[in-house]
Amino acid sequence: MKTVKEGEVRRREILVAARELFIKKGYEQTSVNDILKIVDIAKGTFYYYFASKEEVLEAIILDIVEEGARRAEKILKDKSIPLVNRIMMAIMAQAPEFEGSDEIKEELHKVENAKLEQLYLRAMLKRMTPVLQEPVLEGIDRDIFHLEYPAECIESILLLGHMMFDCDVFEWKMEDYPRKIQAFLCNAERMLGTKEGELKEFIRMFGQMS
Repeated sequence: MKTVKEGEVRRREILVAARELFIKKGYEQTSVNDILKIVDIAKGTFYYYFASKEEVLEAIILDIVEEGARRAEKILKDKSIPLVNRIMMAIMAQAPEFEGSDEIKEELHKVENAKLEQLYLRAMLKRMTPVLQEPVLEGIDRDIFHLEYPAECIESILLLGHMMFDCDVFEWKMEDYPRKIQAFLCNAERMLGTKEGELKEFIRMFGQMS
């Protein structure tokens, strides 16, 4: 048991060091040797935990998904927040919050890293759909939402939000965002089958995260 624990700590040390280096130097400019110097381990030890630098980045991406999911779960447990607000705040909590997260996101969304983008989407949908399904079902029971496919609705909203505001594939100008945010929230209302204007108060909050 002690060996397993020590192994988890060592693996975490590698990930923390690699994340900091990817942010400071850039993914392409960071070598495995750079990571070894920070963690002070032999190359063989590194390859015991990770097959390559790319595999380290994959693990960091999965960590980002998990961090977002935990933030969402904490929000959803706060019953003092109205249900609809909790759900939208949980969705918005998927945006990475650590310093330098923009650099990691930029690497993730590069065309040549399509495999990493797909990894993030698969992991995010797999992790977040069950987290959000319970409050959405609660909303259906309380006659707040009216929809037939809760899981698929959640997946659609998560994917739409990611593609519109995280990937920057459309290269919108700053003045485009207010309308895009309004359209996203309007479509989310329709998918959830809730009343018109239910998500209006999130326009400002969502805009700060775009």
